[in-house]
Amino acid sequence: MFDILIKNANEIVKEDGILQGDIGIRNGRIECMGNSFCKELSHAQTVIDATNKTVLPGFVDCHTHLVYAGSRHFEYELKTAGETYSSIHKKGGILYTVEQTRKAGIEELVEKGLKDLDIMLQHGTTTAEIKSGYGLDEKNELKILYTIKVLQKLHPITIIPTFLGAHTIPEEYKQNRQGYVNLVKSMIPEVKGMVEYCDVFCDKLGFTYEESKEILEEASKHGLKLKIHAEQTGYNQGAKLAAELKAVSADHLDYITEKEMEAMKQADVTAVLLPGVTYHLTELIPGNKNQKRFLPRKVRTMIEKGLRVAIATDYNPGSCRTQSMKAIMEAAARLYRMNNREIINAATINAAYALNRANEIGSIAVGKKADLVVHDCEEHGILVDNFGVNLVDTVIKDGEVVYQR
Repeated sequence: MFDILIKNANEIVKEDGILQGDIGIRNGRIECMGNSFCKELSHAQTVIDATNKTVLPGFVDCHTHLVYAGSRHFEYELKTAGETYSSIHKKGGILYTVEQTRKAGIEELVEKGLKDLDIMLQHGTTTAEIKSGYGLDEKNELKILYTIKVLQKLHPITIIPTFLGAHTIPEEYKQNRQGYVNLVKSMIPEVKGMVEYCDVFCDKLGFTYEESKEILEEASKHGLKLKIHAEQTGYNQGAKLAAELKAVSADHLDYITEKEMEAMKQADVTAVLLPGVTYHLTELIPGNKNQKRFLPRKVRTMIEKGLRVAIATDYNPGSCRTQSMKAIMEAAARLYRMNNREIINAATINAAYALNRANEIGSIAVGKKADLVVHDCEEHGILVDNFGVNLVDTVIKDGEVVYQR
């Protein structure tokens, strides 16, 4: 007897094709799928009728900044009026959120974090990476990482913690950049037992190539895997550094060159695109001073070169305030001209590669973890086409039903 049997799915979307029929789940794993394997074992403790519905892997949100306090909704009017991200950053931006987060207690951060995770789960996310980075001193970075640890224990979504002490230079170190780089490096031994990854914002709004390399090399010495924010607001050699250090992923990549695409491919670095940022910062709207009309062509070049492309929300209070991977999939289609198959793989199996978990999650395959989502639509393309609507019917995490509409 199965623990869960999903019956009569109109589409079971695999990494390399589509099936119809059933999925049998036992002991948290996918045991069989399709008509021929599951019909003879049709009894289960829980039966989910997926008639006229589509089953996908749970979404893997491989880049978020979920733990923060305060709101920056007032910035959105400035963006839609044509103000650039760089100019907003000078007035407040990340540092405004740092100020608010430093004032917040752990209970407040946990309460807000659980609400955010609930929204993510209801929209089909079953694994999420969460970065620190709104503390920017040892006390508050540790506070954020402790909050993430509490969230790991309290919520069914699998949470992957990342240390981003190198998010930007805090106000008190504006005249002493090297002093802050040294502080971040000194934090690494303190946080290494709490995180899996170390990330750096390698950008003119954050850290130089040399500063980023210094921090990431220190993290690598302490056994942390590497990620890097690269080429978001301009070319800063971040993608080059990701390839040199064999980072697991490089994220944003708006200004990446073809040379670095090749280098990242050779180094097996996953390219994480953040189309919600392009949307929320109005970067493809005529009239924006920093309009990035080159992005669809650049994304197509990455795919044609065989670079592994993932997408993520980058959920944060400033440049992309959404917890919904479906919204990100819609944005990837409209802004980057990715097709449905590319988008679904980017939100599932490729995003799992960006967290070193592709052998366990991110696709529907016998033996993999049963992280599955039943969507109330007959075909997978409707997920991308039916914008602004949540179609999640049932979420299964580690072989257990954790959400039903």
